[in-house]
Order: sequence, then structure tokens, then C-alpha cells
Amino acid sequence: MKSLVKFLTLFSVIYINLALAQTSGPTLIQNVQIFDGKNVIASSGSVRILHGKILEVSNSVIAASPADSVIDGNGKFLMPGLIDAHVHVSWAFPFSKTDTVNESYVTASAVANAAAMLKRGFTTVRDTAGTDYGLAQAIEDGVIPGPRIIFTGRSISQTGGHADHRKINAEPEDGLIFSFGSTIADGVTEVTKAAREELRRGAYFIKIHAGGGVSSPTDPLHSVQYSVEEMRAAVQTAADRGTYVAAHAYTAESIARALNAGVKTIEHGNMIDKKTAELAASKGAYVVPNLITYWALDKAPNLPPYIKAKNKIALDAMTDALTLLKNAGVKISFGTDLIADMHPLQNQEFMLRAQVFTPLEILRQATSVNGSLIALSGANNPYGKLGVIETGAVADMLLIDGNPIDNLALMTQTETAFLMIMKNGEIIP
Repeated sequence: MKSLVKFLTLFSVIYINLALAQTSGPTLIQNVQIFDGKNVIASSGSVRILHGKILEVSNSVIAASPADSVIDGNGKFLMPGLIDAHVHVSWAFPFSKTDTVNESYVTASAVANAAAMLKRGFTTVRDTAGTDYGLAQAIEDGVIPGPRIIFTGRSISQTGGHADHRKINAEPEDGLIFSFGSTIADGVTEVTKAAREELRRGAYFIKIHAGGGVSSPTDPLHSVQYSVEEMRAAVQTAADRGTYVAAHAYTAESIARALNAGVKTIEHGNMIDKKTAELAASKGAYVVPNLITYWALDKAPNLPPYIKAKNKIALDAMTDALTLLKNAGVKISFGTDLIADMHPLQNQEFMLRAQVFTPLEILRQATSVNGSLIALSGANNPYGKLGVIETGAVADMLLIDGNPIDNLALMTQTETAFLMIMKNGEIIP
């Protein structure tokens, strides 16, 4: 029934020229409120698109040419496609399958997960461990639907670090449970080699683990991981390739060490303090907090006690961390970090952030801020300008029935409020 309502609503408010799917000419979207990723710039504006890029943006009506395929937005809200800066597309299988999944099961789950993310309005995602060239290229080539994936490949962890998921009784030669998502490297030489290997495999950026995490069995949250020298080895390797390093880190000490080693983005940051938030701001670093994953894990049944205990600490610290980051003027990205069967909660992140941020701030985080974060990959990112509606940017857009700046809950009502999802200038059916 919801799908039928969306279908009828879509065609009651916009007219899509039937030639749109059959022409290489321009597409003209008329009569829309325009949020360009930073501010609302038009109450009845227009956007012209050609070959997957935005050709022209106006705060008034653009006269249609005979070559234009016209979409009448009927006063609805046009905004950039959403960007999630911290996902795990390939970790989409249930916890109960952890010990039995193989590569084909992981891939099948990831394909379904990618398609669902696109339907939720996410036209770009930044995968911070687990997804590699194959899935990203399959989407790029049109083999399967999904958002474009800016991936790190396998994250790099020290022995006993957050991405070392071996149980406490495992032998050193035992393989990682999630070997598709991480690799172990100790010392400058091994870290350098591991970073080079991920870049060889097409990674857009490098991710290291600078401290403890919730889901790993043998490292406490307060642990600090990797020396400054090891981190700098990863940073230099990435810089030599024209890209950057992201670091998983919760505590102020692990965050400060990573920032001082040259890391550009901090993933999570739950237990940051005022001094370290100010350090992040002074260095122009991005912090990618996530709320929905801790909320979901807190409610998930049958999780190991160590996960429940560590997750509770991370969850309780998160709201204070967001306030510190906001007050310090840190560049804050939108990320979710959902795993297993929790991915359908992705859009609920908007509502949880409303504890600290205004709707306008949250929409910026999920569009223009994340677009500038992805640009850190430099020449490694071939896509161009993302997360904005402006001339020359990639034509990723959402048409929404209502104004989410006035009613943020619309961002969670994807089946009824999202009237059109456009990626690369093409409407997603």
C-alpha cells in the first residue's frame, strides 16, 4: 500500500517527460524550493542537468528549450542526494550468521543492502571497512543498483586492536573472523605495506584503528592503539597517493594521538573532551559521530555481554561529545555505522542528532559537509563535486513532499515523502 501511495503521489505532483529515459539532452527541473546543501536559495527555482552534471541553477524559472525534458516540481523541496560518511555495506548479515557466512553470502547480502540504501535517498556512501572494488564497480557499471561507494577496503588494526576479532582463545595463526573487513599490521614496516596494499586494491582512503571499540572481544574502550610512528607511516603512505587517513577512535587520548600524527578524520569520537575537540577544530579535521548504531545495539537481543557493556558506555557519552564538537566548531559529518540487520534504521540518525543540532545543520552534515570530506580523497575520487546543487556538481538530488527544515521527520518517511531520487541525472525507479 505504501508503494502505491508513493507512486500516485509522485505523479500527482510532478510531470516527467516520457522521453527523459530515452534522450541524451538536458533535463530541466522547474518550480522547486532549492536547498543547495548549505542554504535554501530559492522558493521557486530551476535546475538544468546534462550528462549527469548540473548545468545551471537559478532562483527563478528558466525558460525551457525544445531540447529539455521538463519535470515540474510543483513547489516541492529539492535537495542534494544524501551522503552517509560511515557505513559498512558488506556487513549486512545477521549476527547469528557470523560463524557460518562465506564470501557469496556476504556479497548477496551486500547487494540487497546497497539497493536499499539508494532507496533511502543515499546516493553516495563512504564505506569504512568491508567493501572493496568489486561491489563499487558493479554499481558504477550499472550491474546492480546502489549508491556510489567511496571505500577504504580493509581497515588496518594492530594485534589485539579493534579490528582483531579473534576470540581470546584463538592462536596467532588463526584467521580473522571478518577477514574481508580488516587486516592486522604491527610496526612501521607492516603498517606501510598494509596501507600500500589497500591503495593498490583501489581504496579511496586508508582507515586505521587508533583505540578500542564496542564489537571487538579483547580490547577495552579506553585502550590506545598504534604508536605515533605507526600512524605517521600510514599518513605518509596515504599522502604519497594524494589521499588521507581516517582513524577509529573514542577516547580523548587516542583522538589526540591520531590528530597529532596527521589523521584527517576521526570516526566516532564518543569520549572526546573539550581540549581535544578544540585540537580537532584547529587542525581542520572532520569528526564522524554515529548515534543510531549505539541506540540499535542497546536494544538488540542476544548480544555478548562485553558488547552490551561497552556499547552502554559509548552510548551514554555520545550526546555530550556532540555538544563539545559543536561548541568547538569542528567539522561534523553525518554517519551511521550500522551493521548486521540494523541497516533499515539508517534515516533515524536524523532524528537522534536533533538532540544537539538544528535540522538545517543536520541536512548540511548529510550533504555539503560530507561532500567536502569525500573531496579529501583528491584525485583518488573521480566523481567530482558531491553533496551540493550548484553548477558543475554531480546531479544527485531528492525531491521531497514537504520541507525537512521545518519538519525533520520527513527524512525518515522515505516511502511517502521522497517523491524522486536522482543519481547521476537519472531518476531511480
